[in-house]
Amino acid sequence: MRLSERFVDNCVIINSLSADKEKILNELVDTLCKAYALEHRDEIFEAVWKREQTRSTGIGCGLAVPHAKIDYVDRMCMVAATVEKGVEFDALDGEPVHLLILIVSPGNTVGPHLKALSSVSRLLADGVVRKELIEAKTQMDFLSILRKAEDKYL
Repeated sequence: MRLSERFVDNCVIINSLSADKEKILNELVDTLCKAYALEHRDEIFEAVWKREQTRSTGIGCGLAVPHAKIDYVDRMCMVAATVEKGVEFDALDGEPVHLLILIVSPGNTVGPHLKALSSVSRLLADGVVRKELIEAKTQMDFLSILRKAEDKYL
């Protein structure tokens, strides 16, 4: 699955200033709802937050992939954020998170959601790709780096 094809205009936050997990998740959900013209913002946030409370999606190496399956969306939606200063996210390795990719999928789907999570893991296992995405200066740069990594790994 090519993740870059799932991103729409204004779906990447470059160098967020959010200082904690709840704030960055709120910022990601706000961006998601605006970029995809989604209603039910509070319900979407609650689903993402509830998933996060079950087990942190901070997978280590500065990366978090918050995700949820929600009945309020009719297609997979993705947004990303970079956080230069890092944000405490209860990551598995205890390190701050600098790159987040939020994935929200319809509640009745399984395959595409798992494929997206798998693609994120495969692409971002490369430390150079993670570093380049974190250091991207614009949304266009971010998506260009992502597409280049997809050409290499997918």
